[in-house]
Amino acid sequence: MHISHVVILAAVVALAGCSRTSPVVIITNRSTNALANVVISGSGFTNRIDSIAAGAQSRLFTVRPRGESGVRIAFDAGGQHIDSGEQGYFEAGGGYRVAITVAPDLKVSVSSDLRSY
Repeated sequence: MHISHVVILAAVVALAGCSRTSPVVIITNRSTNALANVVISGSGFTNRIDSIAAGAQSRLFTVRPRGESGVRIAFDAGGQHIDSGEQGYFEAGGGYRVAITVAPDLKVSVSSDLRSY
């Protein structure tokens, strides 16, 4: 194997390892309102999204919690400011998928599971 092939293979393995263990957060907006000024936060991380359209979904791949964490979402919609408070559970490693769902009445639910590969 040439040195260039070894370097490329090592880079692919390193990248695959990172994406495999990093949590992914999926926000689904089932309401009829656009969500504005969206902030997702937890232990050691804060991510901002300008907006999520009504009926749309957004995925975050850059969530880096410190150890064990819950997740909190805050946003503006329908003339209200909503703050879910911390919900759910996931860890920095292990390949968690965290699903945040905003219902038609703007109530928030969170579930998490380990992604299978």
